Amino acid sequence: MRTKVEAIIAVIGVLLVITTIGLIIISRGPLFGKDNNDDWVPNLIGEWIGEANGYAYSDATEWPMETPEYFAGESLSDDGNIIITHQTGQVFAGTFEEGYGIFSGVIMKDRTVSIQFFELSEFRLFFTGRMTKSGGALQMSGYVHAFDDLQPEGNTEMASGYVRLFKVN
Repeated sequence: MRTKVEAIIAVIGVLLVITTIGLIIISRGPLFGKDNNDDWVPNLIGEWIGEANGYAYSDATEWPMETPEYFAGESLSDDGNIIITHQTGQVFAGTFEEGYGIFSGVIMKDRTVSIQFFELSEFRLFFTGRMTKSGGALQMSGYVHAFDDLQPEGNTEMASGYVRLFKVN
């Protein structure tokens, strides 16, 4: 008789643990706590500044004679500002280079960010990183690849590096 009672208590204990775990998962939402709405997406609209560190070729068409140059603390924009002007949920767009360049991007639910930049001088830049919060301020950190379209007169630049962007307003 005693073993049947112990078995019943053990089954009830297991059911209680399973029920508790189920309630925790349900209360956090589907897919391990990710919401089905866009409430989690921060307001990205505003000015962003940052710096990049990496290597660049001033004329990639001259390789192997061309040697890469290390750069540190460089801005992604000559005038220092990247401005997100539009945002709808997870997608956003804006300008840089005092309006001579445009970009569009997306932030995924896991806080991965992907941005494509285009400048009127046929310059392309691709950023992939992660959105975090540091001291209450939004920050994007990741890697960047930049290149010019082939230029007939040479000076086809290309670069790769690590970037940190901070929202300033």
